[in-house]
Amino acid sequence: MTRVLIVGDERKGHARTLAERLFRELRTLGHLVEIEMDRNASLASRDAELVIVLGGDGSLLAAARRMGTQQRPTLGINLGRLGFLTAFGTEEASPGVRAALAGELVEEPRVMLAVDVLRAKGGTSDPVLCLNDAVIARTSRAGMVVVSASRPDRELATYTGDGLVVATPLGSTAYSLAAGGPVLSPRLDALVLTPLAPHMLTLRPLVLPLGDGVDVRVQESGGDEGCTLSIDGQVHVDVALGDLVRIRPTAVRFRHLTKGPASFFQVLRDKFGWAESPRRGG
Repeated sequence: MTRVLIVGDERKGHARTLAERLFRELRTLGHLVEIEMDRNASLASRDAELVIVLGGDGSLLAAARRMGTQQRPTLGINLGRLGFLTAFGTEEASPGVRAALAGELVEEPRVMLAVDVLRAKGGTSDPVLCLNDAVIARTSRAGMVVVSASRPDRELATYTGDGLVVATPLGSTAYSLAAGGPVLSPRLDALVLTPLAPHMLTLRPLVLPLGDGVDVRVQESGGDEGCTLSIDGQVHVDVALGDLVRIRPTAVRFRHLTKGPASFFQVLRDKFGWAESPRRGG
C-alpha cells in the first residue's frame, strides 16, 4: 500500500477527469490516494510517498516549489504541448503510474536553487525555490541593463544587454537554450550563465561548478524601471538598482522519476530534433 498524491490544475477540465480515473484505479489496487487541484495549495505537509503531477512542464516546476523542503518522488504526466520534463503522455498515464509504484522507474535527483534579493535600501525578499532558472531582465520600457555576476570569492563577468539567465542543468534546455546556451546533462552539479542579447560579441554562456551558487547585482537598470527577476517563469520579483540577487544551491534535491538516464537524450531527439542527421529531399 502506497500513499499517492495526485496534483492537477482545476482550470483544466481534462486534468480533473484524468485525476479521478487514476484515483479509482489506484484505490482499486489498495493504495491510499488524495487529489489536490488547487494550483496554489502548499504540498509541503502532505503525507505522500509518490506525487503524480498532471500537466505540462510548468505544472511540474510549480509542484517542486510547492513541496518546499519536503520533496517526494515525483512523476509527471504530460497534458501540455512540449512536455520535456514529464515522463509519460496522457495515453501512457496508467502504465506509467503502475511502473512508478512497481519501482521500475529511475529516481534522479535534480539540482534546486534558493533565490532571494538583498535590497540596496535594506531588507531581503523571501527566498523562492527554483528548479529551472532565475532570469534577471530589463523591463519592457527600459533600455539596456548592466548586471555583474560573482562568486563569494571572485568576480565572474559583467553583462550589458537585456539581462542574464542563471540556469540549472535541468533548466539548460529552457530559456537558456533559446538564448544560445549549451545543453547540460541534468545529472551534472553545475550552473550555466547565459546573457540575453549581449552588447558585446565576446560575452558567451559560461558553465560553472555548482559550488556556492552565484550573486548577480544590478549596476545599471536602463532608466527608472529597474529589472524583473523571474523564477522558473512563475514567480516575479522587482529588482532595483544596486539590489543583489542571491542564487544558492539547496541541500534538498527534486526527486525526478524518469525512464532512466538515456531518456533525457531520447527526449532531446524526439522533442527538439537534437543531433539528428540532416534529411535529404527526394
